[in-house]
Amino acid sequence: MAERKSEAVWIENRKRWQINAQSDGERRTFVCATPGRKGKIAAEKKADKWLEEKLVGENTKCEVLLDKYFNHVKATTTKANWRQIDNYVRNHIKPVIGRKKIGRLTENDLQDVIDQAYSSGLAKKTLSNIRACLMAFMKFCRRSNATKLHPEGIVIPNGAKRSSKSIADPDDLKVLFSSDQTTWRSTIRFDRYIHAYRFAALTGIRPGELLGLKWSDIDGEKISIRRALNDDDEFTVGKNENAQRTFVVKGLAKSELDQQHMQLLRDGILSEFVFPDKHAEFTKQHTFRRFWNRYRSYNNISGITPYELRHTFVSVNDEMPEGLKKKVIGHSPNMDTEGTYGHAIAGDMERAAQYSDNAFRRILGEK
Repeated sequence: MAERKSEAVWIENRKRWQINAQSDGERRTFVCATPGRKGKIAAEKKADKWLEEKLVGENTKCEVLLDKYFNHVKATTTKANWRQIDNYVRNHIKPVIGRKKIGRLTENDLQDVIDQAYSSGLAKKTLSNIRACLMAFMKFCRRSNATKLHPEGIVIPNGAKRSSKSIADPDDLKVLFSSDQTTWRSTIRFDRYIHAYRFAALTGIRPGELLGLKWSDIDGEKISIRRALNDDDEFTVGKNENAQRTFVVKGLAKSELDQQHMQLLRDGILSEFVFPDKHAEFTKQHTFRRFWNRYRSYNNISGITPYELRHTFVSVNDEMPEGLKKKVIGHSPNMDTEGTYGHAIAGDMERAAQYSDNAFRRILGEK
């Protein structure tokens, strides 16, 4: 931080302490109305804090840089992402390194962040996310010429627990594909999202991708994932760079789409979305979860979430070659989201669709 060359002075006619500070041609005035030495110190602290934030260097505290980094993230990413980053910074990173000067920060200090988060019982996936946040923060600091540290050796402890993933078992799936009933205010009725639940299980599509799916994304048996709806009712390009993808549906999955189309026609709902709400608008995430929980409870299906229907797809397709599975669920580099991929990739998608359809038919006792 640049040294402050002036002290606060008491302005009698205004009854306040006042101090001027300047950085890179910008001048600011800071005041405090508290009389006595306490007020003088408070005004000078305001000036010092501003100078520290303006001038980034090796003596800048990490908490100042973390605030700058978070403001950058907030301005350039989605609300869902920056809220998660805010949680990591406030609860796990600042408490450990916030008061340290960036020039004295070491790789061991950053490892301490991970180790303390591990000691608090966080799962391996969350620890990996915190590590990624630390790496992005350090890259931000290097761009600001505040440090040259490249902390490549930060590790996740071997004992880190994996987050538990529940899936629908074969009995659950048999119920899912045989019952379209739910309850509403003690009345048994048809569940308007039944085809959405089934399609999610049959394709491994994420809930946000399911609710963002439009009829224009469907070309015969080819499904192109181009967007996802998050919990803030915002459409994004998807969870990661591999989320946008094209895959093929056959048999059971294609049948669910056809039945959904007929259901909307019967209900007089004309919508661009495949699984809209009753007003033909996109279905909100919390609405979908509420309907699913009601359906699950009424039909005595184990306590899985909509996202765990995706885990169910992965488990059911245990015999599908890993490469094919990753392409379908969006865990491998994007091939093509416009449905114009080459013959080799098209053949892969056809094979994947057939693998999946056969696997589900075996569980459901169909040929």
